[in-house]
Amino acid sequence: SMGIYTSRVVNEIGVQGTPSHYLKDLEVLVALLKKDFPSLDLSIFTSKVFPEAKKAISEKKKESKLRMGVEDLKKHISSLNVTEQVTKDVVAWLGCNKVFTFIAAVQPGLEAKHFGQTQDGNWRVASVPPGSRLSVYDTLVDVLEGGKNHPVKGLSAKDLTALMQKKGADRLPQLRVYRKTASKRQMYEALRLPPPSIKMTLWDMDLCLLKVHTGGHTNLKLQPLSKEVTEAYCYLMDIMIEKKLTTGVVTFSDKKVAKAIESQYGGEDLVRPLIFHALRRHWMQLDRTLQLQDAINKARSFVENDLYVKGAYPEWRNRNDEEFKKKPMPNSKEWHMAQVAKEFEAKTKQKVKPEEMILFDDGERNIREAERQGVVGVWVNEETGFTVQDWEEAMNEAW
Repeated sequence: SMGIYTSRVVNEIGVQGTPSHYLKDLEVLVALLKKDFPSLDLSIFTSKVFPEAKKAISEKKKESKLRMGVEDLKKHISSLNVTEQVTKDVVAWLGCNKVFTFIAAVQPGLEAKHFGQTQDGNWRVASVPPGSRLSVYDTLVDVLEGGKNHPVKGLSAKDLTALMQKKGADRLPQLRVYRKTASKRQMYEALRLPPPSIKMTLWDMDLCLLKVHTGGHTNLKLQPLSKEVTEAYCYLMDIMIEKKLTTGVVTFSDKKVAKAIESQYGGEDLVRPLIFHALRRHWMQLDRTLQLQDAINKARSFVENDLYVKGAYPEWRNRNDEEFKKKPMPNSKEWHMAQVAKEFEAKTKQKVKPEEMILFDDGERNIREAERQGVVGVWVNEETGFTVQDWEEAMNEAW
């Protein structure tokens, strides 16, 4: 249960790095502790830790100064009588923001040859089998099998392989993995990418890749609005562009509707500039040596030449567009996906079947109808927009 609790803490605490976010992390931690361990005395946080952190922030102390309190925090958590592993995991996360543990299923064929043993006896991931959650940033902690934890430090390659391949009544064992990355970019690089069977990954716009709802059209300035594009989308798009993977946007935002109501932006005229500004800003933040014009050229080339976009509002098109009066557009993303598939085929001479697509969308009906066709569909919570958890769910299903 402590392992599960550690995962909950790690998943629910943020990964931001400013003092104010550090304080928020502490508050989330205490809320979790209160919920899971109601008998614990947490007064030390309200009487000492929070006031000191707020004082440090108000005095505009540097982040490094505020983080000097991590050892004190470790003492506070240790005094709460939870396990040493929870203490280490939580402190590592708060102190470094780039360390966490997770549980991964053992895949058939996973052996010691996929790991390398360090001088101190630890097993680190050396090569990653296709579809595995593991990455080269991971160290194996233990193997969970038969209701027991089996530490792997110091094991021989033969014993490690035997332990990982020891199948219980219904499944292979699981691995507890410790991951440490040097940057947020590496955190995203460690995620799985779609398998070769997937030819196209698509996102909805409003409340999906964009955290707000535009109503499908807007007169707002697009550069400030582009800041609402989710972090997960920007990082994953950066990696997918680098790997030359095909992506697109299918949305009910419609430039014909925008024109009819005299709104400046809608449909493709809204989607492409939003993603252009988001990626241009993202790349300049990642690489401070990147020249503005180079970032502009890179982002413009992608959104104009490699991003597939189809925007149409079915209800409006079926009432006002002659093309759809005889054969109405489905009130889902079926037509939109068919259109980007046709564009992809025209450009690459390759056909795309529904089962070769992934769709992220906050509309439950859109996902339901897409899955009915064979698409890998993942519903996105409109309160958060697209997240890493949505991506992991899609990869689990796709692989």
